Amino acid sequence: MSQMAPQHSACQTADPSAYTQGSGQGRKRKAEQRAVLVTLLTFVTMLGEIVAGFLTGSMALLADGIHMAGHTLALGLATLAYYLSRRHAHDRNLSPGSGKAADLAAYTGALVLALSTLWLVYESIHRLQSPSGLMPREALIVATVGLGVNLLSALLLTGRREQHGTDDEEPDFNLSVALVHVIADTLTSLAAIIGLAAAWLWGLTWLDPLIALAAATVILHWAWGLIRQTSGVLLDREGPNQVSKTARKLLQRNGDTDIVDLHVWSVGQGAWTLVARVVAHGPTTSEQYRASLRSIKNLRHPIIEVSYCRKCARHRHDH
Repeated sequence: MSQMAPQHSACQTADPSAYTQGSGQGRKRKAEQRAVLVTLLTFVTMLGEIVAGFLTGSMALLADGIHMAGHTLALGLATLAYYLSRRHAHDRNLSPGSGKAADLAAYTGALVLALSTLWLVYESIHRLQSPSGLMPREALIVATVGLGVNLLSALLLTGRREQHGTDDEEPDFNLSVALVHVIADTLTSLAAIIGLAAAWLWGLTWLDPLIALAAATVILHWAWGLIRQTSGVLLDREGPNQVSKTARKLLQRNGDTDIVDLHVWSVGQGAWTLVARVVAHGPTTSEQYRASLRSIKNLRHPIIEVSYCRKCARHRHDH
């Protein structure tokens, strides 16, 4: 009669549940709640300015409304990215997590910002060459309301950081792009107000597009900076020097380790991963090296390749 195979207890070390998946994106951030509210405010203001621009004949107001349409799209992407990042935080098909969803949305939003600003430049130059009639007083009222909404949105996006260092301590490119979009809207609304006031009071119709061109220059500079930052994250650019220095110090603290290669890069909002190749002159294991890195905040899935030296004088013989 055949014997039953011996029963073994489950291996706790090999239990997949003991290893975290994701990049710390599973919780709902206050930044997400603020982004939702600002997106709704911007969308309503955009509709109001576009309708008012057609009714009053104000190209300044219409340009601001269409400019806000691009920003509404970008803000919507930012809000969607927060949701998707949280929704798929533990999806094992996303390795190592969904953290870069926010960076992808931020990059897309920065591109939308740049393209919508280029349209603003074109429209401003066209209006300088071909001034058109408008109803400045009515348009001025709507533009002032739009400015108030933009200021409120900026205040919401720059709300207090979360307490106890649990959120928003690291640069949030997604939120930064949203804030820059709102500031850009504020500048274009302010330019529209100044231009409309000048046209109403003194007939200076050329001032509005001139101010808009100056604002567009500043906005394009911000957009380019955000594109550079977010593209670096998406292309796995090397992480902060401080994280790399700390990792090197921790890996070498026992005095018997040489680091052959080490790379740190971002895998999400304030989260990093690390791959290192080390040469050990003692019995230190890969698990011990990983354990030594636990003091680095938000370091996810570090991979340590260990080679053991058996030749040089630094090798310690254990008997």
